[in-house]
Amino acid sequence: MLIESVAICITILLISYRRHRFDFRPFKWLPLLFVGFLVELIAVQLIKGTHYNSVIALTFYIQIIIYACLFSFVLKNVKYYKTIVVLGFGFLLNAIVIFANNSRMPVDTAMAINCGFTESLKLLNKGLIFGHQTMTSAVNLPFLADVISIYPPYPRPQTLSIGDIIIDIGLILLTIEQIRTARKV
Repeated sequence: MLIESVAICITILLISYRRHRFDFRPFKWLPLLFVGFLVELIAVQLIKGTHYNSVIALTFYIQIIIYACLFSFVLKNVKYYKTIVVLGFGFLLNAIVIFANNSRMPVDTAMAINCGFTESLKLLNKGLIFGHQTMTSAVNLPFLADVISIYPPYPRPQTLSIGDIIIDIGLILLTIEQIRTARKV
């Protein structure tokens, strides 16, 4: 859903900018947001290669870096953008369940099984999807895990957490706030 939410936000911003020529307030510490996503992207790629053992051993520290970047970005901007609190709350919910489960987000595999996503299931079961694990009865806080499934005919079937949905809502609210508070040029 994050990709869809970002696409919606970019579309809203482009349409608004073309119509009104807004001067948007810059975010503080924006590079931290990108560093957090870049660290996760690198970990995702390394876990698939020959660095599997290193990434697994360092997962806790990698997650600390990712969430430190995300929370720092939110905290630095909260006095400028009130709706960023919603985004931060979504990050917090995901962080809670991840750190309560050995630095990995538990994933309910029912949708993947029902839709025949056998390759994704194999990767998840082998631990080859960074920061994720198969849902078991031993999982802590299962209601915060990836348990909300979006089935086909949706073009990108997936399983989300309540934190993911709140992050998506936060992105859209933040985009709307950015437009409402922008100065016309």
